[in-house]
Amino acid sequence: MQCYFNLTNGDVMICDEEGIVASSLQVAIISAMEAIEELRAQDRLNSDEWQGWRLEIIDASGQAVQTIPLNALSAH
Repeated sequence: MQCYFNLTNGDVMICDEEGIVASSLQVAIISAMEAIEELRAQDRLNSDEWQGWRLEIIDASGQAVQTIPLNALSAH
Protein backbone atom coordinates (compact mmCIF):
# COMPACT_ATOMS: atom_id res chain seq x y z
CA MET A 1 0.00 0.00 0.00
CA GLN A 2 1.19 3.51 -0.78
CA CYS A 3 1.33 5.66 2.37
CA TYR A 4 2.13 9.29 3.02
CA PHE A 5 3.16 10.75 6.36
CA ASN A 6 1.67 14.21 6.83
CA LEU A 7 2.40 16.31 9.90
CA THR A 8 -0.28 18.65 11.22
CA ASN A 9 -1.16 20.67 14.28
CA GLY A 10 -4.70 21.37 13.08
CA ASP A 11 -3.75 24.72 11.55
CA VAL A 12 -0.61 23.89 9.56
CA MET A 13 -0.08 20.81 7.37
CA ILE A 14 3.34 19.60 6.25
CA CYS A 15 2.61 17.18 3.40
CA ASP A 16 4.72 14.19 2.47
CA GLU A 17 5.11 14.33 -1.31
CA GLU A 18 7.07 11.06 -1.71
CA GLY A 19 5.45 8.57 0.61
CA ILE A 20 6.48 4.95 1.06
CA VAL A 21 5.23 1.57 -0.09
CA ALA A 22 4.35 -0.60 2.90
CA SER A 23 3.21 -4.21 2.90
CA SER A 24 0.62 -3.49 5.61
CA LEU A 25 -0.73 -0.78 7.88
CA GLN A 26 1.35 -2.19 10.73
CA VAL A 27 4.55 -1.77 8.68
CA ALA A 28 3.48 1.81 7.83
CA ILE A 29 2.92 2.55 11.54
CA ILE A 30 6.39 1.23 12.42
CA SER A 31 7.90 3.38 9.65
CA ALA A 32 5.95 6.40 10.91
CA MET A 33 7.25 5.90 14.45
CA GLU A 34 10.80 5.65 13.11
CA ALA A 35 10.25 8.90 11.18
CA ILE A 36 9.03 10.60 14.36
CA GLU A 37 12.13 9.46 16.23
CA GLU A 38 14.32 10.83 13.40
CA LEU A 39 12.55 14.19 13.71
CA ARG A 40 13.23 14.27 17.42
CA ALA A 41 16.85 13.20 16.99
CA GLN A 42 17.51 16.13 14.63
CA ASP A 43 16.90 18.64 17.42
CA ARG A 44 16.45 17.05 20.83
CA LEU A 45 16.50 20.37 22.68
CA ASN A 46 13.46 21.67 20.82
CA SER A 47 11.32 18.52 20.93
CA ASP A 48 8.65 20.53 22.82
CA GLU A 49 7.99 22.40 19.56
CA TRP A 50 6.13 19.29 18.36
CA GLN A 51 3.60 19.42 21.23
CA GLY A 52 0.11 19.37 19.74
CA TRP A 53 1.32 17.97 16.41
CA ARG A 54 0.35 14.62 14.97
CA LEU A 55 1.50 12.43 12.14
CA GLU A 56 -1.28 11.24 9.87
CA ILE A 57 -0.75 8.16 7.72
CA ILE A 58 -2.61 8.81 4.48
CA ASP A 59 -3.42 6.08 1.96
CA ALA A 60 -3.30 6.41 -1.84
CA SER A 61 -6.93 7.59 -1.94
CA GLY A 62 -6.13 10.49 0.41
CA GLN A 63 -7.85 9.04 3.47
CA ALA A 64 -6.21 9.16 6.90
CA VAL A 65 -5.87 5.54 8.05
CA GLN A 66 -3.96 6.20 11.29
CA THR A 67 -3.08 9.21 13.42
CA ILE A 68 -0.15 9.28 15.83
CA PRO A 69 0.14 12.24 18.25
CA LEU A 70 3.78 13.31 18.41
CA ASN A 71 3.57 14.16 22.10
CA ALA A 72 2.24 10.67 22.90
CA LEU A 73 5.63 9.12 22.18
CA SER A 74 8.52 9.64 24.54
CA ALA A 75 11.77 10.99 23.18
CA HIS A 76 14.79 8.80 23.83
